[in-house]
Amino acid sequence: ENGDLLFQVLRSHDKKFLQRRKDPAGKDGWTWKLGETRRVLYRLPKVIEAAKAGQIIFICEGEKDVHTCEAAGLTATCNPGGAGKWKSEFAEVLREAVVTIVADRDDPGRAHARQVRDSLAGVAAYVEIAEAVEGKDATDHVKAGHSLAALTITWTSEKAAKVELAPDLWEFIAGKDEPYDWIVPDLLERGDRVIFTGFEG
Repeated sequence: ENGDLLFQVLRSHDKKFLQRRKDPAGKDGWTWKLGETRRVLYRLPKVIEAAKAGQIIFICEGEKDVHTCEAAGLTATCNPGGAGKWKSEFAEVLREAVVTIVADRDDPGRAHARQVRDSLAGVAAYVEIAEAVEGKDATDHVKAGHSLAALTITWTSEKAAKVELAPDLWEFIAGKDEPYDWIVPDLLERGDRVIFTGFEG
């Protein structure tokens, strides 16, 4: 929150992601085990500032896509460790924020997006999930010539809020305040459908 370094994530040329923290006793002043080091969202100070300002915050799966969003002038973040490593405590930073989760177009990416979405339920002011039009992620999407505004929206919290379940039958009956409009008193009301049955003849 204050700009102090907690740990670093480094990507190697063969796409391995290594994490380290400062350690005066370690080789070159670093140790490659995080231990109990507190994990936080990438670009945390910017995310906090954007949330307070009511700006849209993009949550990506990895740092590469965060950089792609930043190059477009947006505020973006990701959690350390990638898909499946979201922690519930990350959500509090996004309280009352407007959030777009950019899901990778594969099963782990979509599962991760749902995990983040569920964590933000009742915390963020608005959440949507989006995917690239082309390619796997936000970076592929932009490289294919699309703007981030053209991401495909696959889910929004607004749509979820509009889902209305049918009322319980007894609640419906008990809540009826309108007077009866009998056609046959105490038997058939206007608008009712009734089937009368009887023996032959």
